Amino acid sequence: MLKIELKYQGKNLDTFETENEQISIGRNVKNDIRIDNPAVSSSHAIIKKVMNTYFIEDLKSTNGTFVNEKKIDRYELLDGDEVIIGKHSLKFHYVNRSGQNFDKTVILDTRKQKELLNKNR
Repeated sequence: MLKIELKYQGKNLDTFETENEQISIGRNVKNDIRIDNPAVSSSHAIIKKVMNTYFIEDLKSTNGTFVNEKKIDRYELLDGDEVIIGKHSLKFHYVNRSGQNFDKTVILDTRKQKELLNKNR
């Protein structure tokens, strides 16, 4: 699941949680994430899910799309990336269904794992 925080001048405007294969961003009301600002193109960018990874693609917008302060055409989104569109920012987090970030390390007890596997035989 992808969590997106939409901010303007540091203030959180909205938070989206989605598993959609595609998320449109722009000024037009038909977009999944609408940013009503003249610096934002009507169809500014699109986020596409490929397997369990999300990519953002600029749709030849007038003012460009920036990830971590670098202008991009297409970019693989990583947990914690910040996208700037116009004067708005979008912060991206990968989360699983329980709300925990995917990037945390999981430690497995191999002895318990073997016991559980042997019970099912």
